[in-house]
Amino acid sequence: MREGAATCMRLAAADLGPGKIGLKIHFGERGNKTHIKPEWLFDAKHIFPQASFVECNVLYRGSRTVRKDHIRVAEDHGFGFLPIDILDGERGEKKTDVPVSGSSWRKAELGEGLLAYSRLIALSHFKGHMATGFGGALKNIGMGLGSRAGKLKMHSVVSPVVRISRCVGCGVCARDCPADAIHIGKKAHIDSGKCIGCAHCISVCPKSAVDIPWESLHDVNKALMENIVDYVQAALSGRRWWHINFIADVTYDCDCIGKAQKPFIGDVGIVASPDPVAADQASLDLVIEAAGGEDPFRKKHGVDGQHILEYAEKRGIGSRRYSLKRLT
Repeated sequence: MREGAATCMRLAAADLGPGKIGLKIHFGERGNKTHIKPEWLFDAKHIFPQASFVECNVLYRGSRTVRKDHIRVAEDHGFGFLPIDILDGERGEKKTDVPVSGSSWRKAELGEGLLAYSRLIALSHFKGHMATGFGGALKNIGMGLGSRAGKLKMHSVVSPVVRISRCVGCGVCARDCPADAIHIGKKAHIDSGKCIGCAHCISVCPKSAVDIPWESLHDVNKALMENIVDYVQAALSGRRWWHINFIADVTYDCDCIGKAQKPFIGDVGIVASPDPVAADQASLDLVIEAAGGEDPFRKKHGVDGQHILEYAEKRGIGSRRYSLKRLT
């Protein structure tokens, strides 16, 4: 995997040219074991002598909520071999407003530090996500580079519910809630006004009593994907990008889940492209092929992630048409 990553990074370097570059990455929540392995990227320090890992703080309460803790997790996970630049300040307070044309957004609120980078590479672990079907380059860029205010706006369309018949009022979800949005009486209750849509309550409930009401939120999930794409458009604007997807240790849930997850298919490889839509479409198609011909993320989460690709193509961000050229 390291050799393949180095080959892809050299391709990107030849296209992007010399100078300062930001490597947009997700370091993984503390406890997660299936994020991108740092050793896959060790050659970056030679290929990009002026490179930094770049990221923004997360919205929820966790090990990457504030800058100092975020950097500590990144270093503990082995990413300290390059400078680490948290773009939205200590607590997500530093942002820059970027106009977004052709959508309901007037502006996207991105991490202010992004202004220092005109050349970037998205290093994305391709895996599932319960609200968007899958997460790849588009989600890594759009959600990942949003400031705290921007992340809140993107997430504001999704809120889980408690299935009362299953809930036993144990309080596990309330103790884990990063937004203090869950209260326990005889049963759990989620305050939709406080909920940030992170879905941690779904992952920790021992009775599977917390769920997204997919039967009534089809349009809401589509809205979340479209919000992410609009932020991608803002982040790409005026910058040169490459996108490298690692289709390895593929799990059903994202790397924000702070616990070990079990991959459900073998390692597929790496996809690289200057087009994020093509990179994500190719990655999804390869996962579907490896899973036997059916979209495993849609089967697991009930969400059609193809919508984010369709909308991104409609917005002119890239093309779903691609051809694969094997490099190794």
